[in-house]
Amino acid sequence: MSVVRRADLVADQLARPPWGRHGFAPDDPPVRVGATGSGDDLLLLGWTATQLAAEVDAGARLLRSFGIAPGMRVANTLPGALVTPGALLVGDVIEAIGALDVPLGTIESEAAAKPAWELFDRVQATVLIAEPGAATTALFAAAPPAERPWWKGIVWLSRGRPAAPVPPPPGFGGWQRTWLAVAEATSFVAGSCAKGCFHVLDGVATDVEAGEIVVGARRYASGLRARVVEHCECGSGAGLVL
Repeated sequence: MSVVRRADLVADQLARPPWGRHGFAPDDPPVRVGATGSGDDLLLLGWTATQLAAEVDAGARLLRSFGIAPGMRVANTLPGALVTPGALLVGDVIEAIGALDVPLGTIESEAAAKPAWELFDRVQATVLIAEPGAATTALFAAAPPAERPWWKGIVWLSRGRPAAPVPPPPGFGGWQRTWLAVAEATSFVAGSCAKGCFHVLDGVATDVEAGEIVVGARRYASGLRARVVEHCECGSGAGLVL
């Protein structure tokens, strides 16, 4: 059975704007739109109310598996409406769990990092959700020296490609997990365990074919290389090693 690649989706949308041949049913129209890429490489991502509810449910199950629970304070530095998964979707998920959403904004400079840390420390966020990259490197480099015993964990967002880790600020000794997203198929594919394997969420159709992760009913070829581990050392059954 053939797979679908990002270039196929972009070409389809350019030929049949705005959504391509699949589109949406009249009784279940899109209620949220996101995008990846730009220019001729722009790919629109749309969700109906039904699809968005399913994404939020999957995200809540993923973050709960990391130990995020009602009443916790969860900060994030993810971008907003145009990039998915991003701050909007994470806010929906955190609200569904019953935790407190603490958006810190996108950190683009040392000046932006200062108020982000002031907010983070004032609310004593239990968990930070961030994406490896220059913005998080700048945020961590600007961390004021302080004891933060209430900061228990970091959830790293991986958008379907391996990213270089960002060393946390001095003094952080909590847990770190990675949330795997393939935005073209689903925002919530899998989460890492303490042993470093990724465990696919129940209900997410995922295969590894010729060493590549294929996701969703449309069989989207993620370009992400992985191998299957039949019995992960964490005891949660099979896993994927990226």
